[in-house]
Amino acid sequence: MFNRYILLLILPFTFTSCKHEPVFSEVKVNNRYSMSIPDYLQPCTDLHKDASMQYQNVEKDIYAMVIDEKKKTMQDYSLDYDIDTYFNNIASQGFAENIKDGKVSIPGRQEIHGHKALIAEVTGKIENNEVYYKLGLIETPYEFYQILVWTRASNKQDLESDIVKMVESFQELPHPADELPDPKLSDS
Repeated sequence: MFNRYILLLILPFTFTSCKHEPVFSEVKVNNRYSMSIPDYLQPCTDLHKDASMQYQNVEKDIYAMVIDEKKKTMQDYSLDYDIDTYFNNIASQGFAENIKDGKVSIPGRQEIHGHKALIAEVTGKIENNEVYYKLGLIETPYEFYQILVWTRASNKQDLESDIVKMVESFQELPHPADELPDPKLSDS
């Protein structure tokens, strides 16, 4: 009888202390790349006109998108970027216009599925709301990818592990060889 009372006292605490862990599913985009997305995000189309992938959860106030730029197209416009130049270009123009008091951290270098990546945090205000962004730039032989996941700064602690998992899950899918940029000619 005593054990039954103990069990009745412990059982409610067991259920209330469990936190729902999101289930991540791989999403393939245009047969170009894949990323793992948590089950609480839904596809949308209104975050950015150039984004090839867009997800959101308005209630949780979290948003994710990917913009991809083909190196071959950039080469056609005589743009010769490496990942550092690309990062400086993206970080300087995009956030300064939209985020008040925007600060971009020094990017950390890492490899994501064998490709060079720069990962930075961006903070600032949008309409007097403190915001937190995770910016991941990935360079592959074919493309540059901008991964951007953001939320209110007050949500950072609760959502950061999911945000990191999304960014680090990015994987480019096989591309046709004719999409490779032309080799650079030497100056000699």
